[in-house]
Amino acid sequence: MLRIFLLTSLILFTGCASAPSWPPKENAIIYGLSHDATMRRVMDYCSEAQPALKNKAWEAKKNWWQRNGLFIEAADYGFSYNLLTLNGDRQETNARYAMALALEVEKTANSRAKIVTTSQGAAACTKIIAEYNEGSRDLDKSSEFHPILTALYQAKKTHGDDLLLKQARVAKVSGKRFSRSSITAERLVKRTVCPRAIVKTLRSNWPTEIFEATCPDKSYSLISCEWGNCKVR
Repeated sequence: MLRIFLLTSLILFTGCASAPSWPPKENAIIYGLSHDATMRRVMDYCSEAQPALKNKAWEAKKNWWQRNGLFIEAADYGFSYNLLTLNGDRQETNARYAMALALEVEKTANSRAKIVTTSQGAAACTKIIAEYNEGSRDLDKSSEFHPILTALYQAKKTHGDDLLLKQARVAKVSGKRFSRSSITAERLVKRTVCPRAIVKTLRSNWPTEIFEATCPDKSYSLISCEWGNCKVR
């Protein structure tokens, strides 16, 4: 039933402008990954816009990750686990699922970061850096999602090696390294670089993935993907 629900959501997502309705586990994954993306976005912005706050932003990012990093890794594990258990080696379905969830993470992170990244003064950066540093924006503040992320963390400890083996099997069957953005990257390359390109994964470290596209004339291009959004370099 869960598989049917998720695939139905993806069809609706790709067929209309409204966002999909996610089950609790996916909402917890989005909660974790979007908070991490928001934190990175805000700290990068504040470091560039307010150079005097650069060291404080770096310290806040480090401290936040020390407290919350395990839960972000748990959310990432849940993302990867769902790709394999729901869709197996069906690369096209994997790509649609990854794109839909990644877009939801991106939209949520953009919305949360907007209040700071559209600010003209240092006050907003000073306030939010302190909040991240002191823990008021930690993931354990959610009574709804924190227990799910804790369960995912326990599952990662128990079954993380199994997931790596499944990813390796998918790579063997498909002839490609496991990467969430591979289909998106291939489509971009064949549309904008050359139609018969061979695309290889150089780096698969979600949310950042890098691919090399080689054309029949031996020319090549690099494609970088962040949260499933790909660009030709």
